[in-house]
Amino acid sequence: MAAVLIVATVTLHSLLGERRLIGPMLATRGGVLDNGFARAVVRFAWHFTSAIGLVVAAALVAAALRPEALREVLLVMGGIIFTVAGLIDGVVTRGRHVGWPFVTATGLACLGAYWLN
Repeated sequence: MAAVLIVATVTLHSLLGERRLIGPMLATRGGVLDNGFARAVVRFAWHFTSAIGLVVAAALVAAALRPEALREVLLVMGGIIFTVAGLIDGVVTRGRHVGWPFVTATGLACLGAYWLN
């Protein structure tokens, strides 16, 4: 049940947050929001938090249904989510966001740990 609630929450967080908060906020101008790079990083960070919630939901499902698979689920889901998010961040910010290599490396480290064992 917790995993279902997390998936519902992060889905609403991304969809409604984009429509009612992030989109309108980024459509305004002034201060830091005049900078397209800053707007891209804010949008990325908003949706990245939702994606991380999917990793937690998958871990909860594994813990409840197949506890012996928890390690693999965390490594694979974390690896996919972090690698994809980091690469998207790198592309969207044209490599200017300092976090993209670290997010990507985190994902690759998870996948590497999975494949090496």
